[in-house]
Amino acid sequence: MQLSPETRNILRQYKTLINERRRESGLSPVTTAKVLDEICESATRQCAVYLCGHFILQGGQGDGK
Repeated sequence: MQLSPETRNILRQYKTLINERRRESGLSPVTTAKVLDEICESATRQCAVYLCGHFILQGGQGDGK
């Protein structure tokens, strides 16, 4: 998968913030892949998402339909 430098920077910032908070709580750090997985998981739990210029209605079920 090819990610833009801007996207990589955003993911790096999220990972840094998350890992700082996890460290404060005595938890192990997460990887960039885990952050991306969690972002995707969160998006699927929304009633609708706006991606690539299109709204995707998901029926409120988080099933991607």
